[in-house]
Amino acid sequence: MPRLSLPPDVEAVFRECFTCEFTTVNKQGEPLTWPTLPYYDQLEGRFILTASIAFALKTYNARRHPQVSLLFSDPTGSQLLDPPAVLVQGDTIVSEVVDTPPPAWSREIFKMSIRRQPDSRQFVASRLARRLFLFYFQRIALFVTPRRMLVWPHRDFTLAPTQLEVRYVE
Repeated sequence: MPRLSLPPDVEAVFRECFTCEFTTVNKQGEPLTWPTLPYYDQLEGRFILTASIAFALKTYNARRHPQVSLLFSDPTGSQLLDPPAVLVQGDTIVSEVVDTPPPAWSREIFKMSIRRQPDSRQFVASRLARRLFLFYFQRIALFVTPRRMLVWPHRDFTLAPTQLEVRYVE
């Protein structure tokens, strides 16, 4: 899949924000939201989130109801000055990661999580710990393809959002 065509400030939010609020729908039809570390795969025009095998509720929900959302509303730690809030609504595909070696995006997510959470470096100092990290914490992948995007300049939710056209370019 080709890249998403995005305004620079929105692309910066996807690239630089440490977390987003990831929402799925449970079997009772109720929304459930978790703070999540998103990875924006620019080359594929999608988002990748991972889940451990011990905390897989979001993956069960996403398999049952693949329409999900990611709200980028808190730029803390990103060093972005006055970024917009961005809501991404999309469809997800859930996949167990059993590749050896792990896919390239898995290593990128690992490096990003260490960069964004430097204290976690002590838990993955050895080669065995790194392998277990990838096996345990990145065992299930959620691939989110954007279908709709809403943008609130200055993160001002009192104003109506602007809808971005979801457009891919070669």
